[in-house]
Amino acid sequence: MRTHKTWHGAGILLGVMAIGLWTASAFGQPPGGRGAGWGHPTDEMFLLQLVQGAGLTETQQAQVRQIVASHRPKFETLRRQLRSAREQLAEKLYVPGPVKAEDLAPLIQQIGKLREPLMHESLQVALEVRKLLTPEQLAKAKQRRQRLNEIRAEMRKLLEEGH
Repeated sequence: MRTHKTWHGAGILLGVMAIGLWTASAFGQPPGGRGAGWGHPTDEMFLLQLVQGAGLTETQQAQVRQIVASHRPKFETLRRQLRSAREQLAEKLYVPGPVKAEDLAPLIQQIGKLREPLMHESLQVALEVRKLLTPEQLAKAKQRRQRLNEIRAEMRKLLEEGH
């Protein structure tokens, strides 16, 4: 039961963060690609790594759900605005006739202005969740992150050897 609740809390948090980080990615880049989230593709996994495997208590899980719920309206508003700006940009890119970069500049600026508060909101959630964790839980999260980074590095090395 405890494991199920831990995964549930982690899933909720990951969902909100994935939405926030995906919408913060640069136009034209796939979700999770370079430029997503806080500048590195592994960073979007940061919060999941904080809560998953850290051994959250039921109280901490409830607090994480409360944090996520308190930030949800802001994420939804920013995500809606960003989606609208991206759709407008796409419409301008696919109309017949010439399109100049300066024609798209206002939309690019609008998208950039929306990405920053999304990143700040994501960071705020991460900091609030981090405050809930004990030093032991943070140490577990750090070890997990280090191990995942080692695995990623090994995978990159293996993929590069094949070329």
